[in-house]
Amino acid sequence: MKVLVVYFSRTGNTRQIAQAMTGPLAADLECVQDGGAHSGLWGYVRSSYEAIRERVITIGAPIRDPSDYDLIILGTPVWAHNMCSPIRSYIAARKERFRAIAVFCTQGGSGASKVIGDIGKLCGRAPLASLVLDDQEIKKGQFTDKLTTFIKSVTLAQAA
Repeated sequence: MKVLVVYFSRTGNTRQIAQAMTGPLAADLECVQDGGAHSGLWGYVRSSYEAIRERVITIGAPIRDPSDYDLIILGTPVWAHNMCSPIRSYIAARKERFRAIAVFCTQGGSGASKVIGDIGKLCGRAPLASLVLDDQEIKKGQFTDKLTTFIKSVTLAQAA
């Protein structure tokens, strides 16, 4: 099974989880680039606005072609109860190339279950597995059990 983990991270939390799963899954990693448009205070405000308005934005050209992979794992922070605009943009431009998907979300508050459903709708298929981690779990390093369960779910779903 060839796996690609695609993520966007404004604060580093989503990146940390994406990197943690690549080893156990022998996955390649793709960070969606936004040109720094979401950093700092104004970036935070922009992030919320774009998420609420479900904006598709300009992102950097990806390095890897998702059609080369059996599974795409999409990682997004939850912004104002929505997926982040860079991941929305990546999906909108490439969803036809996805064979199967899994999803993980990082959040400071709530909204991840809605985001997982929205990603499934946008991709036109249900995720094989999903993972939700709160920022505090990540900061305290208390995500290992959930991540292990997610990886097992992904592996079993792909084998079926």
